[in-house]
Amino acid sequence: MTLKLGFIGFGKMAEALWNGAKSQVSTDGHCAFEINDSRRNAASALGLEVTSIGQLSKQSTAVILCIKPQNLSDFPAIDWGNSRPIIVSILAGTSIATLAKKFPGLPIARAMPNTPCMVGEGMSAITFSDDVSETQAQDIQTLFRSTGDVVVVPESWMDMITGISGSGPAFLYRLFGSAIAAAATQGIPESVAIQLFAQTLIGAGRMVQESGKSPAQLAADVTSPGGTTVAGLNEFDRQAIDQHFTDVILKTAHRSKELSENK
Repeated sequence: MTLKLGFIGFGKMAEALWNGAKSQVSTDGHCAFEINDSRRNAASALGLEVTSIGQLSKQSTAVILCIKPQNLSDFPAIDWGNSRPIIVSILAGTSIATLAKKFPGLPIARAMPNTPCMVGEGMSAITFSDDVSETQAQDIQTLFRSTGDVVVVPESWMDMITGISGSGPAFLYRLFGSAIAAAATQGIPESVAIQLFAQTLIGAGRMVQESGKSPAQLAADVTSPGGTTVAGLNEFDRQAIDQHFTDVILKTAHRSKELSENK
């Protein structure tokens, strides 16, 4: 990967991307623009040159846009001079068309990473504008792959992907909290409940990835007639938890679409 990275905004996700990227690139010539003093210090401590927008625009071949989505409309115009970097946006609910109005004439990658990127176990979906070169597309995939898994998708899928993997960790953490609360009713310490459920989530995910079986088949493999799992799954059915969880994801996707349409 030969990109020179310039981060506009250096929050936790930008930090995760940079920590991953350092294993893929020469550490010279990469920079960040950040207005928050503590985050400026963090960028500097991690080996980035903290600089102005003007300087960043001149030396970066990939500009990683990590500001809050609601701040995009107020972001000042940038004079790119003769440079033509690829704009890589991680802004939720922000379409390529919206980004193209803000960064006319520049190739654009729209990405939806998730917070497990911070521990190298992220899931990132990426879609590209038509003018992104094959080399640029491969380099951006390499960048995000340094923080976990990557899938390239049509932009029309991005709102639903926001519900599944972008916001998905928060939904699993809620289920995690419920498991801890259930364990507490039987005197099981939180630390033990965390160990039990965390590894169960990791193992179940790996089984789906590697077994070649569907989630429904894997659930059946855990189940025996009249057993403990059946009792729990019957309660899933009685309380329509599957449908409720589907509704959670659809509601998230709908909100992502609303944000995109309002820009």
